[in-house]
Amino acid sequence: MGSSKPTIRSIAAAAGVSRGTVDRVINNRAHVNPDVRARVQRIARELGYQIQPSKEGSALRIGVIVSQWEVPYFTEQTRHGIRQAVRLLSTHEVRLIVEELHSRSTDEYVKCCEQLLQQGIHGLVINAPDNLIMQAQLVRVVEAGVGVTTYNSDLPQSPRLCFVGQDQVQCGRIAGGLMHLAINGQGNLLIITGNMEFHRRRVDGFCSRLSELGYTPDRFEIIECYERYDLTCDTVAHYLRDHPHTCGIYMSTESVLGCMHGIHQVHFPRHVHVIANDLTPLNRKLLRTGSLDFVLQQEFSAQVYEAIMALYDFLIHDRKPRTSVKYVSTTVITPEMV
Repeated sequence: MGSSKPTIRSIAAAAGVSRGTVDRVINNRAHVNPDVRARVQRIARELGYQIQPSKEGSALRIGVIVSQWEVPYFTEQTRHGIRQAVRLLSTHEVRLIVEELHSRSTDEYVKCCEQLLQQGIHGLVINAPDNLIMQAQLVRVVEAGVGVTTYNSDLPQSPRLCFVGQDQVQCGRIAGGLMHLAINGQGNLLIITGNMEFHRRRVDGFCSRLSELGYTPDRFEIIECYERYDLTCDTVAHYLRDHPHTCGIYMSTESVLGCMHGIHQVHFPRHVHVIANDLTPLNRKLLRTGSLDFVLQQEFSAQVYEAIMALYDFLIHDRKPRTSVKYVSTTVITPEMV
């Protein structure tokens, strides 16, 4: 029936079933109709697929890749979401293989994906930069018969099952409207982002709302600071010196402390309105002191938890997510709320 090497995908296509069903058959898991099991086994043999028991037994293996964040809050929140999933799945035949990265380099993401494939994962949950290399990598992962969900940062052009995270465009638009109210439509604006491969949609939403409110492009500037404290601090200080009419800064990234230190270095003659994301311990403190005007809070730990559960549902029960995108809620936090 062909000379190409048989895969879970090719067996599923020949048997007229999902890849999840094939995976359960070849790993001798439950919840498969006996007739379907027999048909899959027969087709697997005809295609030359060698069914070998996994060294890990029949457990479903889901790889979870955790990004490297400068601020510990985000790693802690991600771990919390993973622990929630582990507790819920502890009575099921599921093993989560968690890999925490040491950088945000695309090379490290690709290497980690390949290592997880070698460990025989059935599913992958990932927060990764949206670029052509990672899109191609996820194509390779899916073609190997592995289901993929993304969280926090999406790759919409990839063959992932679904994305769980914040509606970043809407978040940016909310921030743009709040900034307009805070500065009363006056002065210049600085937009600090980490890496546009992670934060492009948030910045796009902010800028589109400003344009609707009548701000011309010469009134604001976007600068990538790659979540680095030192680069953020120097960038903010330099911009304020060169633009004495600056009234607001939108921090679409982690290094809020760098922003604050940059403002203090310049001894700026007026209050600079700052809007940031995520209610980290630092941002909570800065809200109390009036250094931050608003924080846009997202359900961070829920993102990885929901992404794991959506993948589990697909692999075990053949239930695809109802939509390709599932947004968590965004809440505007003011100083009065903390």
